[in-house]
Amino acid sequence: MIYTKQQIVGSTQVGADTNLSTLGLFGMVESAITECMGTQHIDGMTIKRLYNAFWVFTKNKVKIFANAVWGDMITIESYVSSKSAAKLYVDTAIKSSDGQIIAYSSCEMCPLDVATGRILRTSAVGVGEHIVSEPAQIEVVFDKLDCDNLPVVEQVTVRSTNIDFSHHTNNVEYLRFIFNTYSVEELLSRPIRELEVNYVSQSYENDVLSVCKSTTDTCDLFTITKFTQTVIKCKVVR
Repeated sequence: MIYTKQQIVGSTQVGADTNLSTLGLFGMVESAITECMGTQHIDGMTIKRLYNAFWVFTKNKVKIFANAVWGDMITIESYVSSKSAAKLYVDTAIKSSDGQIIAYSSCEMCPLDVATGRILRTSAVGVGEHIVSEPAQIEVVFDKLDCDNLPVVEQVTVRSTNIDFSHHTNNVEYLRFIFNTYSVEELLSRPIRELEVNYVSQSYENDVLSVCKSTTDTCDLFTITKFTQTVIKCKVVR
């Protein structure tokens, strides 16, 4: 099934140019994924209550094709595009009022056991035959992110407002840490066109994270680390 909703681009979702910001876009995608899974009774709150488990995003890749402006009416479509024994893929399309795709996300996730932190089979958290896959509207291929030994450009401490109901740092908050390494002028002059993030491990309240960054001719590469442990890898194309 395709979960569909319409909404107006709000003032808290735009950047300095009044266009939908990349951070706002990722927040929309995360909410749409959660709501889509909720309609099929496999969302995070449900699987925690029934199976003592929770979902973690492992990869997310977003392509941005056009702008949406503060006050625009948009349509969001979110649906399961593929599933396997250990992973679920949910695609999300953000569309303008005339039906054109503004942005497209493909997100890979897996369920973890709350008590042990171990990966569970998707069938163990209610993903059965009733979960029907829909064809992808845009083909998204995940890259292998080579982000080793990048220089540290900033350190941040995880605070209470960065934490979600699983008591780890929310997926979108890592992107906030990354986007804060850019100036307003940099984001206005060269907006983000594509972003891929690999969620490697978790972090928690009061953890001190190092944001590492390197710029190449084609993209900016990031890692966020906790001591020597990689938490996320990310590639930003502007």
